[in-house]
Amino acid sequence: MRVIDKNIVEQTMPLLEIRVLVYDLLRRTFLTEPSIDYIKLINSQDVIGSFPFADENVSIREGVDQVLGYLAKNDVQKAEVQDRLRWDYTRMFVGPYNLDAPPWESAYVSKERLIFQEETLRVRKKYLKYNLLPSNYGHEADDHLGLELDFMYRLSNLALERVMESDMDGNSYYEILSDQKIFLEEHLLRWVPDFAQDMADSSETEFYMGMAKVLRGFLEIDLKALIELLDT
Repeated sequence: MRVIDKNIVEQTMPLLEIRVLVYDLLRRTFLTEPSIDYIKLINSQDVIGSFPFADENVSIREGVDQVLGYLAKNDVQKAEVQDRLRWDYTRMFVGPYNLDAPPWESAYVSKERLIFQEETLRVRKKYLKYNLLPSNYGHEADDHLGLELDFMYRLSNLALERVMESDMDGNSYYEILSDQKIFLEEHLLRWVPDFAQDMADSSETEFYMGMAKVLRGFLEIDLKALIELLDT
């Protein structure tokens, strides 16, 4: 077994833990309409107010302020506020009307703006390297934003486990980070900036307007973080 140096563990552990927490929050934001548990999470423990890297990235800072402003003006414990958030999610990402912010990569990178295209298969190959397939495989395109964020979450968790175990065998720590960097460059960062702009423009709640900016800003920051981790 190849062992990771103790100094590397001490240097990288906090950043690796942050990445797991943020990708968990982001995947839950985009995978499904906001559940009661998700709304409670957002409204508790200053989850948004203490969002990482808000002081380093203008987009994150603006998004955080927008979400906090929404939470300050709206009591998310009230059913009507929860219904408004669910409707905003459904209207933008599910239907029944034309989607102003379709949450699929292929809708942004293919000329026809169709889903289940070649890009979907490329994303699936990335998942299969780690024996990962969406639970609703065959019913939802693999390049749905929530699934791509879920993939980043799972790999972030796996990288953290490798460091905690001081283990570089199997899918090694550095290989996992490198694959995440490539996935950001070849997939998420190719289309999410345009998607986030469409989302911010079409949302009817400041909550989702703000989360669009948080998403875009964090992906930009995470690419820098991955480069730093790989250099370490």
